[in-house]
Amino acid sequence: MTGPSDTDIRLNNNWQLTQAADGDAPVCSGLDCLYQNIALEALTQPGDVFYDLDFGWGLYDFIQSEDSDLTRLEITERVKMKLKKREVILTESIGVRIEYHEDNFLLYCSFKFNEESEPRNLNVVIGAVAVEVNAV
Repeated sequence: MTGPSDTDIRLNNNWQLTQAADGDAPVCSGLDCLYQNIALEALTQPGDVFYDLDFGWGLYDFIQSEDSDLTRLEITERVKMKLKKREVILTESIGVRIEYHEDNFLLYCSFKFNEESEPRNLNVVIGAVAVEVNAV
């Protein structure tokens, strides 16, 4: 799991590798790197990453699920549990709001890193065939 002092290759809005004008790969570090890692974890199923079988929120499990209080509770608790594992996130700052619109679950997640005063937002759409993450 990525920590607050790590560095990684910066990905674009489509989660693809980017290239700088000089041909090198731009990097992100610190809390921006950690935030990118959290967004990638939201897209991943547990077991998909060979070096950390617990990495991933497992939101594909909810594709084509019926909208119910139980489903919303399960999604909310799963997201909160995964965010609480990150020691640099203030547990009391974690918020998850879910809406259901045109057969899609819309997740609005917010949290604060220990070192920041403003919350980070992560929006997730669980659609009919895919999960999309929009880092805001």
